[in-house]
Amino acid sequence: MSPVCGRPGRAVRTALIFMISMALPGLARAGDITAFVTLPAPTENWSRGYGATLSSTWFQVVNLEAEAARLAPPIGVLTPYGGLGVGVFRQTLGSASDTGTLRAFILGAKVKLGLVVIKGEYRKINLSGGPFLEMTARISAGAGISF
Repeated sequence: MSPVCGRPGRAVRTALIFMISMALPGLARAGDITAFVTLPAPTENWSRGYGATLSSTWFQVVNLEAEAARLAPPIGVLTPYGGLGVGVFRQTLGSASDTGTLRAFILGAKVKLGLVVIKGEYRKINLSGGPFLEMTARISAGAGISF
């Protein structure tokens, strides 16, 4: 049996493809890591927040993140996007807690400059049930790296 056949052969081929894709960074960029600062609304209930996202992109059209799947056609270095998000939220106040669902309408844009990603985003937010502190919107700006 040849050393590149069967399971060991598949592992070698997979490793070679991975190494080649890493050597070709222009073709291998499949996502980004972004840290951001956010300003939620209403401002009477919320102050500034901080967070991070990890996204993955396939074929430069579909972008997946933890909270949403979006159509994202790039226009040069700019990638505008929009979509719907669904998730889970949890709030605690002393010994009481509330867990519910979150729905969001999202509009934003990313600018990729080499390895640097700059991102801005607006989210209209709807929390289920009767949360302790209502949140209706969030504006975020951040920067990160593309990979």
